[in-house]
Amino acid sequence: MTRLLQHPRCKDFFRVSPNPMILKFVTLTTKNKNVSSQNTIKILKSLRKRSFYKAIEIVSNMTNVVEKNYILQLLYSAVTYTENNHYANLLKLWVDDVYITKTEDTNRFIHQNKQILTSKYTIIIKIGFEYKDAPLKRESLW
Repeated sequence: MTRLLQHPRCKDFFRVSPNPMILKFVTLTTKNKNVSSQNTIKILKSLRKRSFYKAIEIVSNMTNVVEKNYILQLLYSAVTYTENNHYANLLKLWVDDVYITKTEDTNRFIHQNKQILTSKYTIIIKIGFEYKDAPLKRESLW
């Protein structure tokens, strides 16, 4: 009899059987000046341990169109990379973790007399996926 087991890393997935699986992760790092609202940072942090489709649904409900499009572009590019280079299944992808750091940069060489602070945000998104090893082709008996 099959039982539904909680996935070890993602809140939204359930496993049918305890077959051995291989978990792999891809990390995407980006620097941005536009992510500035606290609501966007809160939404990004709520994406942790969510499946890809649930994360897209959460981000699609954002009100700020510029930030929404930027985050959707980040998620889609990370998923496209994992599908093309790691042969990941789109149904087995999840956002494992999101880190956001704010750095204030003062460029005193350009602005000698003025103290102008520019805030930059570094967003690190860790995408997780599971896959099974490809079956080995048996050699013929001849």
